[in-house]
Amino acid sequence: METTLFDVHSLKGRLVAGTGSHCPVSGIWAPAGERDADVRVLEGSIMPTHRSAAVIWQFVAGFRRNDLRR
Repeated sequence: METTLFDVHSLKGRLVAGTGSHCPVSGIWAPAGERDADVRVLEGSIMPTHRSAAVIWQFVAGFRRNDLRR
């Protein structure tokens, strides 16, 4: 199975990162167009796959203190 790696870039003015790239900023990320499938990723971590596929992740929000306790 071939995995496509995406670089960090901007998609319509939003911070995005692709599966396999390093997370540019800690926070809540969601696959483009699927806000209900969000994940929490720490800066420097490798961006995950979604449903076993490479995706473009959009930055939704930075962490708040309560987000780190989940």
